[in-house]
Amino acid sequence: MRKIILPPILLLSCLIGMIGLHQYYETTPIITGALKNIGYLFIALGIALPVWGAQIFKRVETNIIPYKSPDKIVTEGPFRFSRNPMYLGMVLVLTGTTALLGILEGLYFVIFFFIVANWWYIPFEEMKMEKVFGDQFIDYKKRVRRWL
Repeated sequence: MRKIILPPILLLSCLIGMIGLHQYYETTPIITGALKNIGYLFIALGIALPVWGAQIFKRVETNIIPYKSPDKIVTEGPFRFSRNPMYLGMVLVLTGTTALLGILEGLYFVIFFFIVANWWYIPFEEMKMEKVFGDQFIDYKKRVRRWL
């Protein structure tokens, strides 16, 4: 069994890094004034998507831990428009935090998280889903995009 750093831990590490960078190093301002408030919208959406997805996982009694074997394919709620709404939400939280801080360097953390999710977490999870659910998952992949 392959154990990985859970995505929320990576998200938290990126947030701590972003805030630490902003507090202790000279950063490049990219958003100022009231425009920073758009960050709250991104953060709210970024929290809502994973919470919504987790509630559905709980209701249908399926596994939410990425390195464990999948039980069911969830295609309702946010999974109708994104195969990975939880990762999308985490990217939105990081993007919103970057906007609130107003710093260019925050984008490095957003890009880093996106790269890890897109080329490490998601392929690993999709490989397991395809192995367990076969054509049913392949059909879902054809209907619903990876991110949006």
